[in-house]
This record gives sequence, structure tokens and C-alpha cells, in this order.
Amino acid sequence: MDTLSLVSAILSVLGAVVAGVMTTWSAKRATVFEHRLAEQRHLETKAEQAQEVLSRYREPLLLAAFSLQSRLHNAFGGDYFLHFLDHDDDSERRYARDYTVYVLAEYLCWVEIIRREMRFLDLGDDESNRAFTRHLGAVSTQLSTLKYPLPHFRLFRGQQRALGELCMVNGANGRSDSITYPAFCSRLDTEPEFRHWFARLREDVDEIVKLRRVGSPDGNIRLLRIQHALIDLIDFLDPARTRIPDDRAKLVEQAGSVPAQGAAAGA
Repeated sequence: MDTLSLVSAILSVLGAVVAGVMTTWSAKRATVFEHRLAEQRHLETKAEQAQEVLSRYREPLLLAAFSLQSRLHNAFGGDYFLHFLDHDDDSERRYARDYTVYVLAEYLCWVEIIRREMRFLDLGDDESNRAFTRHLGAVSTQLSTLKYPLPHFRLFRGQQRALGELCMVNGANGRSDSITYPAFCSRLDTEPEFRHWFARLREDVDEIVKLRRVGSPDGNIRLLRIQHALIDLIDFLDPARTRIPDDRAKLVEQAGSVPAQGAAAGA
């Protein structure tokens, strides 16, 4: 009986140890599973929030991108600027110059609004969200790169953000909005500091047209590359072509318009 009791006691202890080990292992496994599940839910929530931001601003960004690419298309290959920048009517000349600068500022404004909304969001594994940021980055890179021979319409990333911030206003619904064209012109006329930020871009419009007139093959290559990146962004935002008309062809690069090699990245 003493031996049997001893064996029974030993088995009881072993059983308790095994049960304790199994309980601890099971608890750790459950904790790890819950942690992984929480991480997955966190990533899904962040991706969903990023998608919500993108959905909210898809329309204004799409329209701004289309307006800018259309203006660049005309500046690079159309006749509008060749005629209206030298028009007899002062208002026609101003519209040709300042509306061009405005559509660039409007695009940068919406990009900055989206950047602020998404800066605390982890895009997770959602490929569409990461593709969206890549398209925005491609446009930004073409604006800022130093590899093109001339600086017309070159804006480093800090300058891009600054111009976007300058054009942000509070919308009726409490969300950030972009300044309107009339308000933009009014601030150019009445606020010297605001006008200073856009002075070079306004001069650049004239220089771009001068290069067209003398037939420079590569002087405006930046415009072409920006327009290409904008078309890629537009195709991403409106793949079914339901919001923007089919007139979204990329400019054709002329023979000999190869940019000089230099530092590829902008600041």
C-alpha cells in the first residue's frame, strides 16, 4: 500500500505538472494568437482608413490632376499659349499665365491635404494604397528632379508642400479645401508674401513659351515627364474612365529631347 500510494502520488504530481505545462503552453499560444489577430485587425483598420481618405479626396484630386496635365499638354504641344500670352487683352494674358500656376498649386494643395490626413496611417498590406502613394511620389519626383537641363517648373519637395499649404482653406464642411481661382488671383494682387511664393512660376510660364518659339527640343522635357506621371495617376484613380473623358493621351517625346545627365534626385 505504501508503494502504491507513493506511485499514485508521483503520478498525481506528474499529472499536475503536465497539466500545468499544457495550461501554460495553451495560454501562451492563445496570447500569441490574440496578438497576431490584433495586429492583423490593426493593419486592416489602418488600410481601411487610408482607403476612406482616398475615397473622400479622389474626386478633387482627380480633377486637379486632369486640369494640370491638360495645361501642361497645351504648354508643351498646343497653340493656346503661343497666342494668348501675347494677347492684346491684359485679362487674357493674365489668365494664360496665372491659371497655369493656379492649377499646379491646386494639385499640390490636394496632395498636401491627403498627406496630412494619411500621415499617421499605416497602409499595411493594401497594394492599392501603396500604389497610390507611388503615383503621387512619381509626380513629385518629376517636379523636383535635378536631371533636366532647365529649372522651369522645378519645385523641391519642401517647396511643393509650402505651395500646397498656402492654398489650403477651411471648407464649409469643416474639412480642408483648396483655394478658388478668383481668391488665388486676389491674393496675388493684395498679399506681397503670397505673390512672392509664386513669382518664379509665373515667370517660368513665359520662359516655357519662349523655348517653344525657338524650337528647343529638350528645354521643356520636365513638363512632358510630369504630364506622363499625371496621366498614370489619373488612370489609377479612374481606371474605368467614368469620371474623366478619354482625352488623356500622353505627350509624345520628340527625337533629341533627352535630358542632360546629372543628379537624379531633388531635395
